[in-house]
Amino acid sequence: MKKNILILGILLIALSILSFSYTESTDNAEATLNKPVEKTIAENDEATKKLEKRIFPNFIYDIGPRFTPIKKSKLDRATSIKDFLSEEEIGHIVSYQFVSITVIENDEESNIKENGDTPELNKAQLALLKNSGYSTHLKIRTEYLHTHQETGELEHLNSTPHFTVVPEKQAKYVHGMEQLKDYFTVMTQDELALADQKKLMAAKLFFTVTKDGTIENVSLDRSSNYPNVDQKMIELMTEVPGTWKPAENSQGEKVDQELVVSFGLRGC
Repeated sequence: MKKNILILGILLIALSILSFSYTESTDNAEATLNKPVEKTIAENDEATKKLEKRIFPNFIYDIGPRFTPIKKSKLDRATSIKDFLSEEEIGHIVSYQFVSITVIENDEESNIKENGDTPELNKAQLALLKNSGYSTHLKIRTEYLHTHQETGELEHLNSTPHFTVVPEKQAKYVHGMEQLKDYFTVMTQDELALADQKKLMAAKLFFTVTKDGTIENVSLDRSSNYPNVDQKMIELMTEVPGTWKPAENSQGEKVDQELVVSFGLRGC
């Protein structure tokens, strides 16, 4: 029980929450967890020291979709490759040479791909987009002739943005993603103390926020090079305190959404 109190005390500090209700088996435990954060800090010296002396403060560098989020509703409305390019890019394009849409699976290009040679998407490309469900990862490659701003000469360039299909309203951790980052960072200090920063590799922890607000399908895409860190991250994600607000589609229906915790040294 003391361990649970300490964990929740750390979460209170990291999340800057004035009080955090949690049911325990004794009145003393319940009273402790409902105290203002100042008292919680004072009574949890170990948690306070960990928060003040963080190892690898940028250990958690992102929590969200795998790639740049694009709403399913926008994807369904797309008719041209221009829907995926910035206004600046479009303004300097003289002609389009090649356009491809590829599904990314396990961080690699799959065989699910449709090509074209005009900015207008063809029927096969449109079908691929419409059949892409939530959490589908897409690479959209555009090869084009571009006018160099200084020389005025034509250049052959390409653009390869990656997108992850997301619901109209994405899943949210009730206390905020920044506070969740702090929680992971504080709670992995013992494991990080044994790690060499130069050997700590980038890794991604995938998880699904279900339409019921629960966490499922927690898994790592690769090791951070420290199994104890990997295992700790899995445990923390599986047992994270607090609640999640499920994602919603354009009809307001709750849906599952896959999210990713990126940790270790910043990578792709």
